[in-house]
Amino acid sequence: MNLMNKLTIKNLKLNKKRTIMTVIGIMLSVALLTAVATMFFSAKASMILYQKQEQGNYHYGFDSVPKEDIEKLKQHRKIETLYITNILGYAKLDEDIETPSQPYAYVKEYTLEALQNLAVNLIQGRYPENSSEIVIPSDLKGNGGLDYKVGDTITLEIGTRVSNGYNLNQYNPYNEMGPEELVNTQTKTYTIVGIMESLPYRLESYNAPGYVFASYLENVDSIQTADVYIRYIKEALRDHYRITAQILNVDEAAFDKILRGDTVNMPYTEYEQLQSKIANPKYDYVQNDYLLSLESGILGHATLKAIATAAVIVVCIIIGTSVFCIKNSFDISITEKIRQYGMLASIGATKKQIRKNVYFEAILLGLMGIPLGVLSGVLAAFILILISNQLVSGILGYGLIFSFSWIAILFSVLLGFVTILLSAQQSARKASKIAPIQAIRNSTEIKIRQKDIKSTKWVKKIFGIGGEVSYKNLQRSRRKYRATVISIVICVSIFIALSSFVSMLYKVLQTEYQEIDYNIQALYYGTNDLYSSMDEIRRIEGIQFATDVSYFYISYETDSSAFTDDYRNIYPNVGKESVDENGNTQKWVEDIYTYVIDDFAFQTYVESLHLDYDKVKDKAILINTFFHEYDSKKIEMEMYTFQKGDVLDAYTSHYDSKEEILVYSDIDDIEIALVTSEVPRGVPKGTNETCLIVGEHYYDQLVTPYNNHTETLFIDSNNTSQTQEDLELLFNALEGGEYHINNLEENAKQMHSFYLLISIFLYGFITVIALIGVTNIFNTITTNMNLRRREFAMLRSIGMTTKEFNRMIQLESFFYGMKALLIGVPMGCILSYIIYKALIGGQVILAYQIPLQAILISAACVFLLVTVIMKYSLGKISQQNTIETIRNENI
Repeated sequence: MNLMNKLTIKNLKLNKKRTIMTVIGIMLSVALLTAVATMFFSAKASMILYQKQEQGNYHYGFDSVPKEDIEKLKQHRKIETLYITNILGYAKLDEDIETPSQPYAYVKEYTLEALQNLAVNLIQGRYPENSSEIVIPSDLKGNGGLDYKVGDTITLEIGTRVSNGYNLNQYNPYNEMGPEELVNTQTKTYTIVGIMESLPYRLESYNAPGYVFASYLENVDSIQTADVYIRYIKEALRDHYRITAQILNVDEAAFDKILRGDTVNMPYTEYEQLQSKIANPKYDYVQNDYLLSLESGILGHATLKAIATAAVIVVCIIIGTSVFCIKNSFDISITEKIRQYGMLASIGATKKQIRKNVYFEAILLGLMGIPLGVLSGVLAAFILILISNQLVSGILGYGLIFSFSWIAILFSVLLGFVTILLSAQQSARKASKIAPIQAIRNSTEIKIRQKDIKSTKWVKKIFGIGGEVSYKNLQRSRRKYRATVISIVICVSIFIALSSFVSMLYKVLQTEYQEIDYNIQALYYGTNDLYSSMDEIRRIEGIQFATDVSYFYISYETDSSAFTDDYRNIYPNVGKESVDENGNTQKWVEDIYTYVIDDFAFQTYVESLHLDYDKVKDKAILINTFFHEYDSKKIEMEMYTFQKGDVLDAYTSHYDSKEEILVYSDIDDIEIALVTSEVPRGVPKGTNETCLIVGEHYYDQLVTPYNNHTETLFIDSNNTSQTQEDLELLFNALEGGEYHINNLEENAKQMHSFYLLISIFLYGFITVIALIGVTNIFNTITTNMNLRRREFAMLRSIGMTTKEFNRMIQLESFFYGMKALLIGVPMGCILSYIIYKALIGGQVILAYQIPLQAILISAACVFLLVTVIMKYSLGKISQQNTIETIRNENI
């Protein structure tokens, strides 16, 4: 080992605090890179697990496959495994069932492997073990109202659905008025041994006429045809469309092109020709496209691509932040060792040797920080997944998978070294250019010009002589000052950009996956209304909140000035007059969807908007921000130019079922009390159209009550089963009405857990990024303050009082914070806009919003951090002996 490298090691040992802080910075950077990479691969593994459990562990399913073809599929070299199910038929359920459109049991027999792999997820009990045992779906009680329990026996008359000579299946909805019957029935008695979740829509369509009952297939050889579900081997997934086309006996190229979606800009005649080539497949089939896309490659699925995009953005931010953090450490190291490099240069050290010495220090620090970072990142990812599983696995029914990937580790190590070398590059170049005489005199960091030593009068007046000294010092020592400001600027801008990114991602998720704040939904249709019963409903034990919602349309004549520019850009003719067939000019008539909520809910809603209920109870709230579906995308925009206080001269219409006529009614002028994007509980969030919100009291003044109307009751209860029974009793007491109750407890829990999981990951990243930023600021400020310890000691030795000294530090803190914010906030907004532009190319296009909350948080944190860190550093310096401090050159 040469002399220069030995001096570097000795210097690192002497300056332990700076060395430790630099290693911590490297460790945090690599840890976060490792955690991001590990979480990406873990997310992929978890998504595959979820799809297997919720949608089924198969790639394709084929209906009614003959026995001899099943044997061929078993021998197919591209098929890894197959699962067999046998359809017995339909059986009419109890006539008291509460789902008239789903009156049947659809009985299927499964092999054990099929039960375990085709999304037959048990809630209670066990799988059937013979053909006289059966598992029933949970929504048979939740929606159908039939309360069968494990251990009960059930006798079914199983047959084939037939209409006009045609056999019907699960894709043919039940028509109560149609000529439909069951033929070739056989009586079978089953013992109920389990209750399962409802099957996914690929295995049971939404309008299916029968609840799927799962029994056991004992003798596979006895069946002549069966439904077969297959999994391809890994190598076959790359070309699964063509292999499937061979099985279906259709044109491979046409099947591949159509299912890949390569027909978007294709002429219609050519598209028809392709369709004709795959029009008559050998079997009806179903494709588990989500699982296929996830298992087809690293970025095989659109959601995974979105996660990868987010991961790339985060990684770029981590590298950018880390480069500046570590670079500052090297810059400070170079500043500290200027005299040493000058001496080495004066005795013959070349520029190349000095550069190599800086890189040697960088690699040495990397060898300490990178292994610690990798271990910390893997541990952090493992703990994060462990905590997430503790919070949500019991509700979601599955746990996240920790996937240890050597690719992730290699990726993190390489990026870690790249980050360190990028950080050291400029410092190495700077160190090699130092002139020996300037370095020995240590005059490179302080450059005095006449204008730099001038101080404004207000600085001396406010902060005294200490403030004036501080101001002049900042002007002279621009590099030290600049390094600290840059550290704060980077942290502020990154925090603002990441916070904006998280907000946008949340909004996209809320648009794509509606978060529900209720767990019971009740539809009521009849001559009575529920508004008068709301007090009684709210008194039901267990109900946390309840909102009664109905709706109607109001219409009014308007012109194009009522619509925003964004909306008119999509629909240029909106609001324009038209001419009817008789030559008469007609104004544009616009309809607005209007929600009516009960008075208690309306009062709670307007109070949450900080409005006076008595002043707005006879007015309407306009929800003007909406997601407009256009060109296969959802675009967030405002539709109207209406403002608070505007009045609509409107009318309404409804169908009178008793008189069998359409009734038009003029309504009083509707005044808009507020324009907002906040919706009351129960009303869908991220609505696809603008709407008005009015209370029950105002609605009664506007519209003559309909003879028949539909209301929707949204309830959040801590005991949904009991609440459902109590609601049924209440509804049964209302004459002349029909109702349907949906118990959404599982859906609500799963959605809440989903958002909780997303929150853990996103805010976990922000926390670690903030931790890197704080470490960066702490490292920079404390080291800069330590480098100035001799200056502070000299100021104290010539008589500067503690009061003046504190004023000096306060001014420095103020200037650090203000300058950093003046640069960092605009940079953060620009970065957030760049991220916004990168993310709006998908299916959801959001309106850009300035991240005001993140700006305020960062401003408060900057002043607090700078003040606290500088006081901490000074507290450490003040404990040192003044004479020894002046003499000592090591930190």
